[in-house]
Amino acid sequence: MYIIRRTYKTKTGQARKAALLLKKIANIYTESGQRSKTIIYYNGGTLPCPINEINRIYMQWTSEIIDSPYRDGNKFPDLSGVYNEFRELLDESDGPTSWIEFWEEIK
Repeated sequence: MYIIRRTYKTKTGQARKAALLLKKIANIYTESGQRSKTIIYYNGGTLPCPINEINRIYMQWTSEIIDSPYRDGNKFPDLSGVYNEFRELLDESDGPTSWIEFWEEIK
């Protein structure tokens, strides 16, 4: 089993709003059969955390295999503009706005 975690950097003060939009996006992917149930978590600066993790959002899910989203026959779900609204809240000031990590679970 693999754990996949995507991290996003948001503009200052926008973590909660962005996390709510990302939850909608994650639900669309889950409902379309693209992913397992996804959890979204964030720190907007109201909880203790390392300084470099403030205004970050994490989207995490599990998968039996790591498969390319660009594989033949795969159909991307319609995000109906919610993705554009989400992107407006991302911090593009220094480096990438997001990155992805792959972890292997031991059972």
